[in-house]
Amino acid sequence: MKKIVLSLLLTLNIFTLNSQAQIINDISKFINMGGKIISAPTNFDSGDILNLTLVTAATAGSFFLDNTGRQWALHNRSSFNDNVFSADKNSNPFIAIGVIGVYGYGYIYKNNKIRNIGLQLAEATFYAGGVNVIFKSLFGRTRPLVNKGHKDFNPIQFSSNKTSLPSGHSTLAFAFSTVMAHQIDNIFWKVGWYGAASLVSVSRVYRDKHWVSDIVLGSAIGYFVGRFVLNNQDDKSLTETKKNKPTYSLGLKYYNNQPIYYLNFGYSF
Repeated sequence: MKKIVLSLLLTLNIFTLNSQAQIINDISKFINMGGKIISAPTNFDSGDILNLTLVTAATAGSFFLDNTGRQWALHNRSSFNDNVFSADKNSNPFIAIGVIGVYGYGYIYKNNKIRNIGLQLAEATFYAGGVNVIFKSLFGRTRPLVNKGHKDFNPIQFSSNKTSLPSGHSTLAFAFSTVMAHQIDNIFWKVGWYGAASLVSVSRVYRDKHWVSDIVLGSAIGYFVGRFVLNNQDDKSLTETKKNKPTYSLGLKYYNNQPIYYLNFGYSF
């Protein structure tokens, strides 16, 4: 009985040490990704500048569609459309559950690939949301439902009705969908995820929560932060992920006919 108890205790200790090291490593990756995103503008190349220019132009151009988009939303109310464009109501809880669920599944069942996807989802949604909140407060744009027009800006605001640009739902939906869409190289898979994110964005206009230009900029932030996370992983493959972690071995040997358990601990580089 003592042998069994000792063996179980040693096994539990090994599992606990390994789990703690794994979580600490993931937290470190998460924080490092934040540092990369913050410093990214200082390393922009010509391609990044082009993307920034296109996003700025698309957002500015979509200002001309703001009133048209709102009129479409206000004049096309129906029970059918209400159901179709209700995707935004539960999108943020779905994203939160998705991040926790994917990471938790990978962690519990020791699937490094799934766990890493969960970490990527956490990085993309958290940091894209952070960028979104900063811009919202800086721009201080009034939401359409306040009926002050799409040109009403009051910089440095924190009230919900005065933080319309960019759309937070659009940002989170596209950050999450971008990470998921690029996990499988299949056109239908990609269309499904980006289509779902687009539906969430259009729903925000339909429900008079955002202008068209709000969802354009919000979607762009989510997409590009998601792509940045995918392209700037510390570990480019699962084999690299497995290198830098603690290693353990549990053994049994006899001395003077008495069983002795031993534990070897190491760290591979």
